[in-house]
Amino acid sequence: MAGLKDFPQFGALSGLKVLDSGSNIAGPLGGGLLSECGSTVIHFEAPNKPDNQRGWYGYPQNHRNQLSMVADIKTEEGREIFFKLIKWADIWVESSKGGQYDRLGLSDEEIWKVNPKLAIVHVSGYGQTGDPAYVTKASYDAVGQAFSGYMSLNGTTEALKVNPYLSDFVCGLTTCWTMLACYVSTMLTGKGESVDVAQYEALARIMDGRMMQYATDDIKMPRTGNKDTQAALFSFYTCKDGKTIFIGMTGAEVCKRGYPLIGLPVPGTGDPDFPEGFTGWLINSPVGQRMEAAVEKFVSENTMEEVEALMHANQIPCQRVYELEDCLNDPHWKARETVMEWDDPMMGRVKGLGLINKFKNNPSQIWRGAPLFGMDNKDILKDLGYSDEEIQSLYEKGITKEFDLATTIKRYRLEEVIPHMRKK
Repeated sequence: MAGLKDFPQFGALSGLKVLDSGSNIAGPLGGGLLSECGSTVIHFEAPNKPDNQRGWYGYPQNHRNQLSMVADIKTEEGREIFFKLIKWADIWVESSKGGQYDRLGLSDEEIWKVNPKLAIVHVSGYGQTGDPAYVTKASYDAVGQAFSGYMSLNGTTEALKVNPYLSDFVCGLTTCWTMLACYVSTMLTGKGESVDVAQYEALARIMDGRMMQYATDDIKMPRTGNKDTQAALFSFYTCKDGKTIFIGMTGAEVCKRGYPLIGLPVPGTGDPDFPEGFTGWLINSPVGQRMEAAVEKFVSENTMEEVEALMHANQIPCQRVYELEDCLNDPHWKARETVMEWDDPMMGRVKGLGLINKFKNNPSQIWRGAPLFGMDNKDILKDLGYSDEEIQSLYEKGITKEFDLATTIKRYRLEEVIPHMRKK
């Protein structure tokens, strides 16, 4: 267990205080990333509604370094706890249907009465404003992928959902930077700021120029699977042994080095299709199809290992498709500690994705695993000024709640769904 005063000092964001009342991935991932950089992050949940990620691998991966506080804000006592944490926090992030906190009487204006300098981040499927018929609709990852238009760009004959949970994680990353943008605004102006993050817009934003291309010139690119929709010689190709590899030959220097390897002339040596300074071409043009035919012939005559070795030797960007086993065994993954081990209160010793973004002077850390439900209630409440008797009363009234390890294992049937639990 840990309280507000027990968080170790480390990382680029040491001292930043975050209250996260979101659930699932789209909102809480932002707080999870900040906690790895040293922010004190409290995951705030309702007593009868634990986060849906609990009881599965996602919660230990995404909520390590955090504290857990459980309280029912629909009660007077629970709302008092919430307001005390609002007063304590620098940033509050929530994820729910649009307008949910307004309907609870907790509008931004009411929140700012408690903490005028608070940075507020609202995360929802469709946003807080817009067509009322959409604002209050529920959303999951697949909804965001479908509604954003992003899903329509992937696949071949039918649209393809990208796994795992692309919309949720892109939204979570967007949430992370908007949390910091809001906080910087409050520091610069001395006044609280609020931002409305819509899941579908976060995913739509990474469609590059596809929407501009269609909205401006009515050009809709076809779904091409593992083939790039625009550039020739910039796709995945199947080799002689049936294995797949990405090859990217774009840019003047890469073309000069790479084209002779696959039977194309060096640009600028007389072939009109490939003049001096040639950097690449559109895949659906006659020249692009000539380039594609050359690389397809080349890979069909060589194994993946042979193709990879030749490309690497000539500094041509390429990458075979890694399975997770390849990732775990790769020397670069190991050298950067992209996978790490840590102790988790639910699962014990675990191995998972490590700390991304390597800070030189203030490195990130994993100082604790993701907390059990309500694990830090008592310590947090004591730090907020509650006596032992008052805390006991909150438990007896059901305003707060916690699950110990035995309860957690039973509730989520962990020994059935997580093999690691059977090994303990």
